Amino acid sequence: MHRLGDFRAVAAACPDLMVRWSAQALEDGYPHERGAAWRLRDAVVVFAPGLNRADRLVCSGPGADVVELVNEVLPGLSGYDVRLLAAAPLAAHVAERAGLEVRATFGWLHLAAEPPQHPASGVEWLTRADEPAIDALLRRANPKSYLFPSDPGASRWAGVRGADGEIRSVAGDSWPAPGIGFISGVATDPACRGAGLSTQVCTFLTRELAARGDVALMADADNEPALRLYRNLGYEFTAVSAARPKRT
Repeated sequence: MHRLGDFRAVAAACPDLMVRWSAQALEDGYPHERGAAWRLRDAVVVFAPGLNRADRLVCSGPGADVVELVNEVLPGLSGYDVRLLAAAPLAAHVAERAGLEVRATFGWLHLAAEPPQHPASGVEWLTRADEPAIDALLRRANPKSYLFPSDPGASRWAGVRGADGEIRSVAGDSWPAPGIGFISGVATDPACRGAGLSTQVCTFLTRELAARGDVALMADADNEPALRLYRNLGYEFTAVSAARPKRT
């Protein structure tokens, strides 16, 4: 096992986009405690404290190598509420052999096509003065959102206003890694659903972030309307699972 010191070292060791995204925790300016990364043969594990509201241990590689590496690094992370994150089959394999249990399975989606070119009329970048309204919309329309304006991973927000100037739909540019954009905090006023506002906002944000590199997001595996939206924009779905130490 050897330590990987920064994002570039992780990216050189592992092509997995989710692992590379988590390696933002090794960069200067990361808004939480600095993370760490390790490699063992073809396995790479990144520890990213506070990433997207969890102390994440993101893994990629052959099952046996990942198990060995996770069992090596977990004891040193005993002071954290560690949540292992990996592609679903790998997470299940590691959990069985590392004293963990899978708690949730959801979707990691990455843009696998050219960014959408059709118009996203009415979408604008919102300002700091809009943050109270963004927060209120999220708490009304998506109270379980993993992103709110007060979160340290929130970079900027795109949105659509109604004729009265009130914000009707939003999505956040959040937790950016070098060359990787991440969308979160998608919400539309319940009274305005069905009008395609989320599609407009996500089209705009996908196109803006794709100009800087890869784009990804997470979504519930059973949220078919959202998954259909993202697939229509060119995103590809991968089932991922989160695992935590077994309750005693």
